[in-house]
Amino acid sequence: MDIGQKIASLERQIADLQRSARLSSASLDDTALLVRDGTGSLRGIVGQQGDGTTAVTIVNGPPPPQPSAPIVLSVLGGVTASWDGLFTDGVLPLDWSRTEVHAGPEDGFAPSAGTLQSTIETAQGATVVVPTDTPVYVRFVARSTSGTASAPSAQIGPYGPEPVVVPDGTITTVKLADDAVTAAKVAVGAVDSTAIQDGAVLEVALHDAAVSTGKLATDAVTSPKLAANSVIAGKIAANAVTAATVAAGAITTDKLTVTGGANILTDPSFEGAYTAAIISGLSYATQDTTKGNGSPTSLRINAVSASPAYRSVQLTTLPVLPGDQIRLGIDYWVSADWAGTEVNFQIRWETAAGGIISYGKASTTSPVRDAWTALSGTYTAPATAAVARIRVESGNATAGTVWWDNASVRPVLPGTQIQDGAITTAKIVAGAVQTLQLDAESVNASKIAAGAVTTAKLDALAVTADKIAANTITAGKLAVGSVDATALKADAITGKTITGGTITGTSIVGGTVTGSTIQTATTGRRVVINTTGVIQLWSGRAAGETPGTIESGITSDGEMELGYLTIKPPTHGPTPPEFTMAVGPSGERQWRVGPLAMLEDGTTSAASVLGKLYVSDSIEVGSGIVFADPGWNSLSFGTGWSGYGTTFGSGRFRAMPDGSVVVRDLAKRTATTTLVNGEIIATLPAGYRPTTTFQVNQWVGAGPGGGSLSVNVNSAGQISLNNISTGANTYLAAGTGYLSLNQIQFWLD
Repeated sequence: MDIGQKIASLERQIADLQRSARLSSASLDDTALLVRDGTGSLRGIVGQQGDGTTAVTIVNGPPPPQPSAPIVLSVLGGVTASWDGLFTDGVLPLDWSRTEVHAGPEDGFAPSAGTLQSTIETAQGATVVVPTDTPVYVRFVARSTSGTASAPSAQIGPYGPEPVVVPDGTITTVKLADDAVTAAKVAVGAVDSTAIQDGAVLEVALHDAAVSTGKLATDAVTSPKLAANSVIAGKIAANAVTAATVAAGAITTDKLTVTGGANILTDPSFEGAYTAAIISGLSYATQDTTKGNGSPTSLRINAVSASPAYRSVQLTTLPVLPGDQIRLGIDYWVSADWAGTEVNFQIRWETAAGGIISYGKASTTSPVRDAWTALSGTYTAPATAAVARIRVESGNATAGTVWWDNASVRPVLPGTQIQDGAITTAKIVAGAVQTLQLDAESVNASKIAAGAVTTAKLDALAVTADKIAANTITAGKLAVGSVDATALKADAITGKTITGGTITGTSIVGGTVTGSTIQTATTGRRVVINTTGVIQLWSGRAAGETPGTIESGITSDGEMELGYLTIKPPTHGPTPPEFTMAVGPSGERQWRVGPLAMLEDGTTSAASVLGKLYVSDSIEVGSGIVFADPGWNSLSFGTGWSGYGTTFGSGRFRAMPDGSVVVRDLAKRTATTTLVNGEIIATLPAGYRPTTTFQVNQWVGAGPGGGSLSVNVNSAGQISLNNISTGANTYLAAGTGYLSLNQIQFWLD
């Protein structure tokens, strides 16, 4: 054997071996490879996962850098948002996953699941389209492969959809299709009388209120020119329709719609603490005590902005069902220097999940300046609507001020067209309602407010017997002296119904006064007991009033009969507050004052507020109030455990908006005793505990010097150790070991 050749051959083999892969073949059998960073925190799990699947799982990644600001442009039907692939405070990290595109109508909105519009999956950047009918603000949020979010990018906006613009002169006569030219495309005064053929202007081509009284020749509009139902209430001037112009029986009860119910706004004149609360945080909204319309204070919106801006104040929200109708009304004052596209009092219809469906707006694009002016309208909830968000708004403005006062939000009564007492004396022209204008039995007692129909409003003998329901006309509906001898049937008045004038003396003894109205005086401040048993309390207001009342009776809440007593104060117009007490057959007691309801049945008691509760000093409650989660809370650690501290956190938990509870940070074991299964790391308080035991498996310690264990969270809130391996026990029993709580997230239900 040649020793030299042998040595040379061995050297070549060693060189080839050094250049080849050191692990030509290997496997992970029923286990996982844990990836940790320099601090020992778990960053990845390669191989067998805790749920039995095989995957590469990235966890506990740091947040990506903040993305650069969006580049936003208006397009038809929405806006485009472009990302250039850059970051404001760093470069693209290797664990970058995607960049989310968020948009919302509110200035300074926080990105959330409800504002997410799209994602950009390429690191070179991209452009996405955000569909919208109204101006929106746009922000970006970057996410890593572990799902960690970056800080939101700078906000850009508001931007709205691009209008369709056609240069002047582009479209000639031959290019126009039938009905292609709308009112918005015709310049003021462009169409004169010579350009309009006789008969060319049809009813469908006329805008509401386009033809005013001054444009109509006397008797130009005759009945054959009006389509059925073409003349609606908004086209008729006050008192224009009198009895002589209404056909007999033409107005029936199903043709009348009157809104009903109380104004649901808590502070309609913007005087009090409720308004102060809803404008808190809005730099452009204030309560102005120097300007009001019949009240000392109004709501003021400062519209001054460097770029056109929509500025709104949300007054309230209320639940609705599709088809519900709401009547809006408000007074506004616009300053002479205001510059914008519209002022409006609006309902924003939303789904139960918060998605915007559409708007109902009482608005004007040409507001009256330097004078109080009213806006009103009735709007119907569309399909899928669950929430009505009521707002006042200065639209797309750059200068000036808008004031608001006397807001009202009233539901339109379902199931009936006329609310009891809705038609009052002031709404009926004297002599306008005659016998021929009333269908038999169409007007009954429940449709007429007390005292609304006086003798001045009725033509002589206009109301005949067949138009009056039995027992509709009571003593309280008759003016003094209006019933004389000729109007009474023979023997109609019996001994039980004769008052015989004024009864004087100190008392009535030996009998009962029935069928009469008893009062302490005929005018001024007085107490009146009418035949229905209602006690009326008159304040004696010279300008007129609706009296206060004390009324009792028996009613039902659907489950049992209740005896009740209701007290209302006198009022001269607004709907009065009322206080009601009720008692059930077994001693159940109820009290109700406006939105506050209280009940007691002998074993339990409760109180509820149908709205917001404001407390000026303090409130003391034994139990039953659950407050919203304020944020991250500190864990209560068990014996021998503490939060790791420093940059790794002190051990925290919180409830998330999605109904889950998240625990975070590192926990350090300070005890040097041997671990046992069930050792408690920390305990979560009531309200933050799972209904069933939650478990997550992890590896503690570095490499072979550590071991696996399970972290359990049970229904008592105890975060404990189980399935402790020998390596994990050795590592944590040293008194310096730690484990991560960042994988703990469970649902409350």
